[in-house]
Amino acid sequence: MAKRNSTPIYMQVAVDVAARISREDIKRQAKISGRSTLAGEYNVSPETIRKAMRLLSDMDIVEVKHGNGIYVASVDRALEFIERYRIRSSVNELKDELIDLMKKRDAIEDKMNETMNAIIDYTSRFNHSEHITVYEYSIDMASEVIGKSIQELDFWTHTGATIVGIKRDGTILLSPPTYEKIYKKDKLLYVGEAATSVRLGEFIRHYGQSK
Repeated sequence: MAKRNSTPIYMQVAVDVAARISREDIKRQAKISGRSTLAGEYNVSPETIRKAMRLLSDMDIVEVKHGNGIYVASVDRALEFIERYRIRSSVNELKDELIDLMKKRDAIEDKMNETMNAIIDYTSRFNHSEHITVYEYSIDMASEVIGKSIQELDFWTHTGATIVGIKRDGTILLSPPTYEKIYKKDKLLYVGEAATSVRLGEFIRHYGQSK
């Protein structure tokens, strides 16, 4: 989605007129169209044109001769004005980019804090244990968990068990990734509290029965 132009309309008109003067589309000392004509050309109100011309007059780019019209006063001033406007626009764009980066940084910091809290919570569950016992659970040939990933099954949420490895075909896969799927005859290696084994067994036996 394109960013909305926050520059006031009269400023946009002034910049465009100054750009035309700097390119000498409007010649030096030439008379610029009247306010009504400019208002129709830019599809704005005469008051907007008045404010734009007042700005250019204050910058000595045009000269407003009351009762006679508006004339080009200085091409050099127009060039200076355009350059300053471009610099200001670039600075504003950089500010917007910085704000976006700060928002992204805040989101990353929030995620880091969330992860850190999860690590602290995980660690605190073993604070009163001198050692951690690794349990083993064999997957039945007809189990509904076969073909599901560790992430899909979400063992810890449902049972409190943390999967630390999988025995498969005579080898052990340590710290399996969450996308790792469960296969027939797998043996899950896990750690947890005393009641975890019971919850894990019930979860695996009854998995899929309520679906």
